[in-house]
Amino acid sequence: MKLKVVKNTSPQVIRKSNELIEARYRLSIWEQRLILTLLANITKQDADFKRYHVRVADFAGMWQLDSDNSLYEKVQDAADSLVGKTVQLSDDPSVSETVSWLSYVRYKRGSGEIEMEFHSSLKPYLLQLQKHFTQYQLGHVVNFKNQYSIRIYELLKMEVFKHPDGSFVKDFKYDDLRALLGITDDEYTLFGNFKMRVISPAIAEICSHTDLNIEEVRYGKTGRKVTDITFVVKIRPVVEALQLQMEAPPKEHPIVDLLTSLGFAVETARKYKTRFGVKRIERNIGYAKAKQETGLVKDFPSFLNAAITEDMGGAWEVAQTKEVEVKTAKQAQAAKREEQAELAHLQKMAEMAGVPLDVLRPKAKS
Repeated sequence: MKLKVVKNTSPQVIRKSNELIEARYRLSIWEQRLILTLLANITKQDADFKRYHVRVADFAGMWQLDSDNSLYEKVQDAADSLVGKTVQLSDDPSVSETVSWLSYVRYKRGSGEIEMEFHSSLKPYLLQLQKHFTQYQLGHVVNFKNQYSIRIYELLKMEVFKHPDGSFVKDFKYDDLRALLGITDDEYTLFGNFKMRVISPAIAEICSHTDLNIEEVRYGKTGRKVTDITFVVKIRPVVEALQLQMEAPPKEHPIVDLLTSLGFAVETARKYKTRFGVKRIERNIGYAKAKQETGLVKDFPSFLNAAITEDMGGAWEVAQTKEVEVKTAKQAQAAKREEQAELAHLQKMAEMAGVPLDVLRPKAKS
């Protein structure tokens, strides 16, 4: 098995078959970053997948991230989850084709390195592509924070080669777009939530960092229900697109990054940080995740939004603190009872032996 070390080289090109871009799947922003890191190291000549060796420090540099302990955990978690994540390549009831992303992951704790290999079934969609594929510079998407932005960018980027005049219109059926993005029926049930969590962040990030400028989004209705979404897109000149990549965006506060990773638009996350403060947001994230683990939360971003604005986690945090205090007090009482019982036992043994109690007491460690 050949081992290929993934390094931070430039420029890096992503190539995917259009069939894969139009497949149905949903990955977190961390899972997508890991997949794109591997794709950036596939060459046109590769006839087979290699076992890719990723240094987390190189990954951090590639994606302009802080290399700390939490990053190592996120990369490992993303790699592990990708072994079980699949791509639905066909929605034809008579021909179902589902493919796994990775077939192998190896991570040695403390090494700062991880080995991965694509599942062999993905070869036709990633290797030696001759036609019906889309390619773009990795630099266009390295600053994306929202998990849906990369998918929407790729779906729009597919259209570029058809439009030498530099602009195009791309139509989606609302339900089809939801299916492509892997959004289930019980998520973002109100269109306003879908627009705020999916469309708006994608528009902002695509326009800010890529070679595509979304000039307008039209929402077609049947009656009062939105049934169609149309993107009006202008293709930026190469020089302008390269300049966007070179402009380093200002560093966001970690709580803003955390909220955007949980489905919030960047502007909303910034506003909430200023309005509510970090501590309130953190305790409500903890509250929302605790409720999600009980199976009571279907639409996590909407629930978290309500939790932050109403500070549902305030009383929960007090209860959690009280619970910890009670548990600590009980542990202290139990330890004291144990100490008293041990002392009584030693006292009895000293009396039976006719020696002072101090002779039997354990010597304090110096």
